[in-house]
Amino acid sequence: MSDKDNAEKRAHERKPTNVGVEIVTGGRVDKAIAKDVSLCGIFIKNQDSAGYDLDEDIVLAFESRTGKAHTIEGKIVRKDAEGIGIRFKKELIATALKHAEEWL
Repeated sequence: MSDKDNAEKRAHERKPTNVGVEIVTGGRVDKAIAKDVSLCGIFIKNQDSAGYDLDEDIVLAFESRTGKAHTIEGKIVRKDAEGIGIRFKKELIATALKHAEEWL
């Protein structure tokens, strides 16, 4: 499936970003870079996507441009050689919207 096909299936437009994040899961913390973000999820560039499992719960931690620390919970819904796709937990979409400007 091409990126164009994936984009056509997405419910929300993705916006490019280049924010450093920490991925916290199973007592492990990895640093990575967010590639793009939407209202429902985010794609994280990570060289070790094999180290993550589909349906695994994660917490993302990042610092905004203003220096404020943020965390958001999600679930890994996709992984490939470039990284991992994370869907935000539904109850946190409002939080994601509130902090969207910090990602971009």
